[in-house]
Amino acid sequence: MLLMTNIDNINADQVPYLIEQLIKKGAGNVHVINAMTKKGRPEFIFLIDAPKEEATSIGKFLSCEIGTLGVRIIKTDHMEFKYSMETIKVCIKDSNNNRVWEDTLQVKVVRDESGKYLSARGEYEDLKACVLAIQKIGLKITFYEFKQMVESEANRCLSESEFKYEFEVIKEKN
Repeated sequence: MLLMTNIDNINADQVPYLIEQLIKKGAGNVHVINAMTKKGRPEFIFLIDAPKEEATSIGKFLSCEIGTLGVRIIKTDHMEFKYSMETIKVCIKDSNNNRVWEDTLQVKVVRDESGKYLSARGEYEDLKACVLAIQKIGLKITFYEFKQMVESEANRCLSESEFKYEFEVIKEKN
């Protein structure tokens, strides 16, 4: 179920603590949105995905911790996709085809009800560890760049597409 409350009497420093505590209390996910009230005061809107049996304890926590006067319960349907964690190996080679770095990381692979591949996303902590290891040996790569490469290659390998793609950068003349 989805719980919602708006809070206009806390500062941003409290938000990470509240998110951590809500997850410890059973919330599956917590989203916090900055907003503004009718009187121009800043507020935070908390959207808390939680099991029905945890709703009361989460509501009590919010009342004690931030003084909320109530929590909205939003009835929702959730379409879940099956996923699996798969390990992929990533290897970086130099211009002479020598391996300069190699490691594995976890990728979350989503499939539909018939098992057909839909998408793949690298796990944040694994991506971060790989980027830091690559940077440590002196190679320049950003987190964004590495994530894009890993996910693009995972999607290419797991996809059942019959198409082959080629890209070429064309430089415009000034």
